[in-house]
Amino acid sequence: MTPAARIAAVIEILSELPPGEIASVSAGAALRRGLQARRYAGSSDRQAISALFWGVHRSLARLGWHLGELGQEATGRALVLAGLCLGDGKPADEVKALFASGGKHAPPALSDEEALFIDQLEGRELDDAGMPRATRLEWPEALLADAEAALGDATDDELVAMRGEAGADIRLNPLKISNRHKLRDKLAGRGMACHLTKLSPLGIRMTKRVRTDDTQEFRNGLFEIQDEASQIAALLCDARPGMQVADICAGAAGKSLVMAAAMENRGRIVALDTYPERLERGAVRIRRAGIHNIERVAVSGDWGVKRYRGKFDRVVIDAPCTGSGTWRRSVDARWRCDEDVLANVRGQQAALLDRGRAMVAPGGRIVYITCSLLHSEGEAQVERILAEAPELEIAEISDIWQDVIGGDNCPQTQGGMLRLLPGRDGTDGFFMAVLQSRLR
Repeated sequence: MTPAARIAAVIEILSELPPGEIASVSAGAALRRGLQARRYAGSSDRQAISALFWGVHRSLARLGWHLGELGQEATGRALVLAGLCLGDGKPADEVKALFASGGKHAPPALSDEEALFIDQLEGRELDDAGMPRATRLEWPEALLADAEAALGDATDDELVAMRGEAGADIRLNPLKISNRHKLRDKLAGRGMACHLTKLSPLGIRMTKRVRTDDTQEFRNGLFEIQDEASQIAALLCDARPGMQVADICAGAAGKSLVMAAAMENRGRIVALDTYPERLERGAVRIRRAGIHNIERVAVSGDWGVKRYRGKFDRVVIDAPCTGSGTWRRSVDARWRCDEDVLANVRGQQAALLDRGRAMVAPGGRIVYITCSLLHSEGEAQVERILAEAPELEIAEISDIWQDVIGGDNCPQTQGGMLRLLPGRDGTDGFFMAVLQSRLR
């Protein structure tokens, strides 16, 4: 495909979305449909189409602001024109030439009005001092104060970092390979440039986003795909051989796998989830990793804790949340998240913490995790459960880090709780609190 044909493909994919609702539908699903309809596109074409498509979505609020300032409707074509000029920084003449190339798959020629629009864009910057703050940060206005309550003076820097692309991380399986330098060298030998992660002792970050799940090392269970922040959260659960562990909202068993390896396949992990299909996906990973101590249990939405009361040394709650800490990956999800969505997940979080309180054994720990940058999903939930549960107290995560991971690279904690951040730490945004149950 020519560069012009790739641009035409992105315009067509965006234009198939309902007018004025580009931000309200699943961008990933739209892109997949668009690429499936263009099976003739080679891998480099698909990468270029995806890059431009996601570039538009990463700057959707800012591009929309510029369009509004210039009196343009936010159509797929107008957004792509603005994305090429402001996002990619292409000169006006170069953009015009792409639309004048002709050819079977090239986009229609520019109208006089569009040519004038491109001229008006030249000299503008994507970030403009006149923009509302939430627009510049590509963040929902209704959630900005909540993020600021969590991030404080770092709010703008961290939300700007959230506009970028996430890293591509893998985690070695210590049951099958103990040295991540060796795994890194194996992958580098396959032409996959990578380096060790700075926080997780199990992690490797790919220099470029490439497929790793078709390698022999992956098929043999030497590693799994997992963001560094998620690796850290699982390690800080401090699961030990012989323990009884409940992994609530276990999903596809990402954190269960880390804990099982730390437990050396001894003890038991009960992986609970309300979505059986997620647990089934986890079964494949469990077999590949050579894990034998994970019991998968599908539960209903209103599951009770009677059979589990006071049974577990560790109760890990990877709670449903807005996912705001992962919006570098799910770029469009931010525009479908509002106060109603937040209220719903906060209710679920509170209910799960109450269940965890009932399930933890005296002397055990509840580990509360969200991939969120919002105070209401992190600190506020912990404050609520501590006010109602006198038998629980905060365990200082920096101490746990020293015991489990070692070294002096633990990010600064606040009140014993930890946030991992995209700007400061280069990870997804994660919140983590460990609640120690007093012996009684």
